Amino acid sequence: MKLTLLVSLLGLLPAAASAATATQLSCSMRQNVVISRFSYSLSTMKWKDHFIIASGVKKTKTDDNVPFRVTSFQNGDDLVYFPGSNKYFMFYDGSSEPDRCIVRSTSTYEITQLPRYERPKA
Repeated sequence: MKLTLLVSLLGLLPAAASAATATQLSCSMRQNVVISRFSYSLSTMKWKDHFIIASGVKKTKTDDNVPFRVTSFQNGDDLVYFPGSNKYFMFYDGSSEPDRCIVRSTSTYEITQLPRYERPKA
């Protein structure tokens, strides 16, 4: 039992060591949006006092064979990213018109090592 638990915990180490990325966007309808991407296709979007999550990324191509990725957030917004040109577009919930976003900055989150918990000795 202990060996199985140890092997399971060791499998988590590479995931804990990978850093997340943050991209700050400015869209015409929503300025200062921060998109954070984490392991396992988890993404977050923050602007003002709003914080929305998304799970998964759909990879597809245009009719002209240009690859793009779509992240669908829980509030109904879709973020479309074209990796070849580093362009972002936001489709807000209920809108069919794209909002072009400009990349303001990109960064990597520092890896945080949490303190180890030890049971108090009796």
